[in-house]
Parts: sequence; C-alpha cells; structure tokens
Amino acid sequence: MTEKKIPVLTDIVGTPGEAPPASPPLVVTADELAGLQARIATEGYALMERLLHESLREMEANLFADVIGRLRTELPDLIDDVLQEHFGPGTGRR
Repeated sequence: MTEKKIPVLTDIVGTPGEAPPASPPLVVTADELAGLQARIATEGYALMERLLHESLREMEANLFADVIGRLRTELPDLIDDVLQEHFGPGTGRR
C-alpha cells in the first residue's frame, strides 16, 4: 500500500521570512477563454431562467390561495344578497 502525502497549511504557506513557492504561470488560449466565457454565460442564463420559473410558480400559488380565500369569504355574502334581493328580506341566512 502506498501512502499519499496530503499537503497541510504549513506546507503551502511556508515559514516566516521564506518566499512563497512559485506557482506555474496560467496559460489560457483565446479559444479556451472564449469557451469559458460562453459556458459561464450559458450556465448563468440557465440559472436565471430556473429561478424566474420558480418565482413565478410561487407567485401563482400565492395568488391562487388569495383568490380562493376571498371567494370563501365573499361568496356567502354575495349569495345572501342575491337571495334577499330576489325573494325579499328574511330569506337566505338565519
């Protein structure tokens, strides 16, 4: 069995007064950069679209609940008013 050496923070930071280890220069071609930009834009647009759809579903559910609640509250009074108007006072609710 081979043991892998796991780097620890002191390996990366080094000791005081010691120059930090040099990291290799990052070389990105123009094509790679364009590909990364396109991917980031695509992923960002997909995230925005998903969040908007979720928000719209939540708003729709809230509006539906509000309308149903108002209907439950106002419909009995509406029915009572119409019955009293049609049949005269004393009809409807007791």
